[in-house]
Amino acid sequence: MNVLVVVAHHDDLELGCGSTVARLVEGGHRVWSLVLTHSGYSAPDGTIVRSREQALSEGREAARVLGYELIAHDEDTMDVPVSDANTCKILDAVHTYGIDTVLTHWQHDTHPVHQRIATMTLQACRNVPRVLAFAVNWYVAPNPFWPTTFVAVEQRHWNSKVRALSCYTSEFSRAGAAWVEYQDRETLNYGVRLGVPRAEGFQTVKNLI
Repeated sequence: MNVLVVVAHHDDLELGCGSTVARLVEGGHRVWSLVLTHSGYSAPDGTIVRSREQALSEGREAARVLGYELIAHDEDTMDVPVSDANTCKILDAVHTYGIDTVLTHWQHDTHPVHQRIATMTLQACRNVPRVLAFAVNWYVAPNPFWPTTFVAVEQRHWNSKVRALSCYTSEFSRAGAAWVEYQDRETLNYGVRLGVPRAEGFQTVKNLI
């Protein structure tokens, strides 16, 4: 498969489907990550939390750990617009790399930017036969994330995900413990329900068999 993961920010792939990407790469599939924003941002008082240069450097290191190819764009972290230009960035990648499978944000994610990326991805991928959506945030929302497709992953894939997440030093020091604790439980619980060691869950947008 030629797989494109379309995300808003550096670290969204690792959070949403890092173990799945580790398994895909191990299985000989090609995986690209298209990140639409530079992912740098500041605190309300103006203090830089993560510079765009640091975000890109961390993203490149995480890509090396998981083995995917990074396509980094430079839209604003919090105000990326739904636009034809941005949709065409996704479409260009689909055509350039012969993409047959797309993973992206769940449309009802509580982060508005994640919602916008999902909207543009669905528009750009009308002719892609497989589109699956993952959840990055775990906050309670009116529309609960209810996965219908699961990818079984082994402990080594989970370990690779955690190593990749730890590449984002600026974010991991702030929220890494919560990330790992929540997703450790979630992947184990999915595994129990499915009879495998661990699993990552996706909502199926479409899946041509």
